[in-house]
Amino acid sequence: MKNILAFLLLVSLSLFAEPHWIDSIDEAKLIAQKENKHIMVMLSKDACDACWYMENIVFDDEKVKVLLDSNFIPVYLDIYQDEIPSELKYVGTPTFYFLDASGNKLGFRVNGVKNVKDFTTIVNKILQNN
Repeated sequence: MKNILAFLLLVSLSLFAEPHWIDSIDEAKLIAQKENKHIMVMLSKDACDACWYMENIVFDDEKVKVLLDSNFIPVYLDIYQDEIPSELKYVGTPTFYFLDASGNKLGFRVNGVKNVKDFTTIVNKILQNN
């Protein structure tokens, strides 16, 4: 009985975990190919309130967690600390790109903060078209 309770506790904790961010698009491509998923790239920076909102409010929503975990390998790149591929343009942060497992862009660049409803609508539209 204790083993079952411990297992259920671990499973329930994993449901509330934040995305496991990868800091390399190349590494994400390998994982995405292995797991048959797409890649979501978040371009961010320190002291970005909109980035904080996305990470702590939007990505903490259960529907968003399931949607992202089921379909994407998340990549987090700091615009000041990480090398940003030249094809990933940004005006501000956060900026999101959705890529296939080979690194090709899916859809369009997503700029700025979004609420849960708008973000899930965007992600679902990208998934429907790819």
